[in-house]
Amino acid sequence: MATIIEPLKPASGPLAALGRGFNASWRTVLLLLAINTGVAALLSVEDARPFWHPFVSAQTIGLLIAYAVNAVEPWGKSHPVWRLAAVVAVASVAGVLLVIAIKGYGIGEPNYSIAHVRTNPGFFVGTAISAFIMGMCVSFIFLFKFREAHAAAALHRAEAERHLMSKHAVEADLKLMQAQVEPHFLFNTLASVQYLTETNPREAGKLLSHLIDYLRAALPQLRASSTTLGKEIGLAAAYLNILQMRMGARLAFTFDVPADLAQHPFPPNLLISLVENAIKHGVEPAADGGSIRVVARREGDSITVSVIDTGRGSGATVADTAGDGVGLSNVRERLAALYGTRARFSLSEEPPHGTSAMLSIPFESAR
Repeated sequence: MATIIEPLKPASGPLAALGRGFNASWRTVLLLLAINTGVAALLSVEDARPFWHPFVSAQTIGLLIAYAVNAVEPWGKSHPVWRLAAVVAVASVAGVLLVIAIKGYGIGEPNYSIAHVRTNPGFFVGTAISAFIMGMCVSFIFLFKFREAHAAAALHRAEAERHLMSKHAVEADLKLMQAQVEPHFLFNTLASVQYLTETNPREAGKLLSHLIDYLRAALPQLRASSTTLGKEIGLAAAYLNILQMRMGARLAFTFDVPADLAQHPFPPNLLISLVENAIKHGVEPAADGGSIRVVARREGDSITVSVIDTGRGSGATVADTAGDGVGLSNVRERLAALYGTRARFSLSEEPPHGTSAMLSIPFESAR
């Protein structure tokens, strides 16, 4: 069960809120249906009942949570996290009640009658709690990505105004409106935690710990306009730890970052974009996987950070032009907006196979 958060046009009133719940592209709806189907497939592994049982539950609760979040739009109001938690909690309970109504009185399943619910409330309470946890985790990631896209767009607009380049401001607005984030990373991680809970509780606890580390590193950046290289390294490490548990021996990674550079200012989310690109277009498609090495060095008046993978190796051009989400084209634009001609970004093949993504920013002396 997952939620989809999308920026919508401002509207007011209860009728407008009800209409906002349906405001989603067909691609988003298909993605949501696919995610819920994946959850149903995972649940069916331990469920002796026919597949339609978890399928109906996952689709009903997941779609209702997504509708409620889109209708309320908590990300555009004060205290968005608390509002989001309240919306997901109410929608989770409502989703369980709707499942009871559909299965118990629409289909006629005796185990979903009111009498059975009263004698076995723990099962339905557990379902509501699981739906709330998954809905909150997915919604947090969408909230984070939405604000990241919003911050990037605001940065481009400010730069365009300073240089009287209205074209850049228009492009920034378009990027914000078109920002779509695929929640496969979080969904797969949560699915892995749920599976390992049944098969290997110790590994499930370890994976959940890595996910908490990732969220702890990512969530403070919701409002951050700047961070440090050390914090960006911590975010990338938490992300790679999660993927390593899922990919096993197919993924290895190392960090080579001098301690004196850890406190150096660094633009938020640039490094994780390079690491995600290396995984998606390099290591993950390779049959044998590969390794990722993050290297930071001071070179004269600049700091260079390289993300080197030993994956497929031929995807640099494709990755750079794919345009999915806040990708490598946005890395170039953010560097140009922040540092002008003093920053550089390049992609190159790494022999014998692999890709090296390198960015260079001006070194700032400690004050």
